[in-house]
Amino acid sequence: MRLSQRVESLPPYLFVEISRKISERKAKGEDVVSFGIGDPDIPTPAHIIERLCKEAHVPANQRYPESEGLPELRKTIASWYQKRFGVSLDPDKEVAPLIGSKEGIAHIALCLLNPGDIALITDPGYPVYAIGTKLAGGIPYYLPISPRNNFLPDLDNIPAEILAKTKVLWLNYPNNPTGAVADLKFFNKAVEFAKKYEICI
Repeated sequence: MRLSQRVESLPPYLFVEISRKISERKAKGEDVVSFGIGDPDIPTPAHIIERLCKEAHVPANQRYPESEGLPELRKTIASWYQKRFGVSLDPDKEVAPLIGSKEGIAHIALCLLNPGDIALITDPGYPVYAIGTKLAGGIPYYLPISPRNNFLPDLDNIPAEILAKTKVLWLNYPNNPTGAVADLKFFNKAVEFAKKYEICI
């Protein structure tokens, strides 16, 4: 049986390739410091594991959670955003707990992109931006970032025919994988750019 064209068109997952290369080096006896997927390499603190074990015995925690997430969790998340960033969020309409950012990124592409729509993606960038775009039938358009442009995408020189089909601009700062940061001036410019071309950031 053949897989769907959208799955067959996906490139090998970067982190699988990195893990394979690390395994090859370790098999040769080389000491490898991994800068791969970013998995914690230290044990989880004992008090956290003990609390998880305790909570696993509570019958209410042995069921599926509410689809929209626990109200207490959503309120806590909204409160944290208010304290940390001064951003007011409605916990009932603007907060969605997920099992991880990768899930959210892949699924929001399905919400925002129709087949043939373009997503602007920094290169290098987190692989899921392009993979989520492709799974949604969208087309990645890569914006090179490097030390020459302070690892910021050049929003001024995107061809008009690309912008006409663009629906999404993926931004990630501190940038994964470069670690570069963007200042408020750049974010203000990005917001004006997105408003002008009706693009979701």
